[in-house]
Amino acid sequence: MTTEFKTKQPRQLLLATDLGARCDRALDRAVQLSQAWHAPLTVVHAFEQIEPIADTPGWRQPQDIALAIQAELVEELSETGLPGISARVVRGKPSEVVLQVAEDVQAELILTGVKRDGAFEKALLGDTVAALARQSPVPVLVVKKRLRKPYGKIVVATDLSELSRAALARAVDMFGPENLVVFHAAFAHFASRMDDRVAYESELREDAIQNCRDFIRDVAGETAAANIDVVVEYGEPDLLLESYVQDKRIELVVVATHGRSGLLGVLLGSIAIRILDSVACDVLIVRS
Repeated sequence: MTTEFKTKQPRQLLLATDLGARCDRALDRAVQLSQAWHAPLTVVHAFEQIEPIADTPGWRQPQDIALAIQAELVEELSETGLPGISARVVRGKPSEVVLQVAEDVQAELILTGVKRDGAFEKALLGDTVAALARQSPVPVLVVKKRLRKPYGKIVVATDLSELSRAALARAVDMFGPENLVVFHAAFAHFASRMDDRVAYESELREDAIQNCRDFIRDVAGETAAANIDVVVEYGEPDLLLESYVQDKRIELVVVATHGRSGLLGVLLGSIAIRILDSVACDVLIVRS
């Protein structure tokens, strides 16, 4: 049944930070989205244990280190000039703390950063990011790139399955259809046996594009189908997306995961986690 999706942007944002430089980019993006969507932002930092400050006398150690960190975090966040921003510092396993605070504040989007390889500036997924991607009931935005402007080029990866409807629906909800591209990686079965492989693949591509447009129409309605571009290529989705993101300077890729199993990759098999790991741009992970 066709559903007309109207823009429904998150009303409460949550940024998970380790207080390191790796999360500066995520903070900048969180502030930008908070301002654009008029959505309050909560910043959460989780710690499992805190070592005493080195070479500092005991009488200078904070009585409550968590409160001291929170006060410092609040002071830093005040420099953003963002109204409605708050901070929480909580002891516990980071992924569990983030998910609990997200539930407490009724967050509709979690943002987080990534580690980076200084030699090659490659984003490296950490355990907390991977856990949030697998377990979060709300979308998780993994920020890799520096903020230069609002998202303008957004790709929704889909295999046209029922599971992948969630990714397209949330992308339309959050960003509208105008800047979206639906990207479908297809397989040209028996192409190697055809005398005219180019003509065969061209015919299949036309059918696949029409299937994509029907899919968009079914998920998001006629308006979205008329505004969203479609790209169909043949090959492995993660490899194709990696090249497409680089060539077209894509700023955000949206993928879906299966909520019931809690495992990444049901939408595109094990490829979803490879997309998250391989593409250079930000990735929005939507639980189906």
